[in-house]
Amino acid sequence: MKQLAGLDASFLYLETPEMPMHVGALHVLELPKSYRGDYLAELRDHIASRLPLTPALRRRLVAMPLNLANPGWIDADPDLDEHIVGIRLPKKNSGMAELEAQVAALHPVLLDRDRPLWKFHVFEGLEPGPDGEKRIGLYTQVHHAAVDGQAAVALAAVLFDLGPDSQ
Repeated sequence: MKQLAGLDASFLYLETPEMPMHVGALHVLELPKSYRGDYLAELRDHIASRLPLTPALRRRLVAMPLNLANPGWIDADPDLDEHIVGIRLPKKNSGMAELEAQVAALHPVLLDRDRPLWKFHVFEGLEPGPDGEKRIGLYTQVHHAAVDGQAAVALAAVLFDLGPDSQ
């Protein structure tokens, strides 16, 4: 177990629904015209293959006795069905306004502190891109107690590197 530093713990103590302390990012991905796969399932498989390289995605909080000290991190096996969820947009070929409304509703929802502090939402049903390609919305949430800016860049580098031996 590794105890959280004071700054990292402060992100937990200061968090409210009005001021969530997770970092959220919305990505709109254009898939190749020839793509016929199941993006959600393939993303789960990809993340599963990268978990050994991403400690921030494999740990959860544990409280100290009587809350006399900052919480600590312990190893955890994330349930990827709970951490990477699919969301169908409200109507076929929804536009950016519908996608942004869904993200706006999700952002104030705090991450479950009994699980690793991250969640990815995959939005399907987004209107096609300018050349008719299928588009997917991906809204990612990672708690600021789990990653700072530098750690988030390193995490993204591991997750988005498609090479077999990413470090």
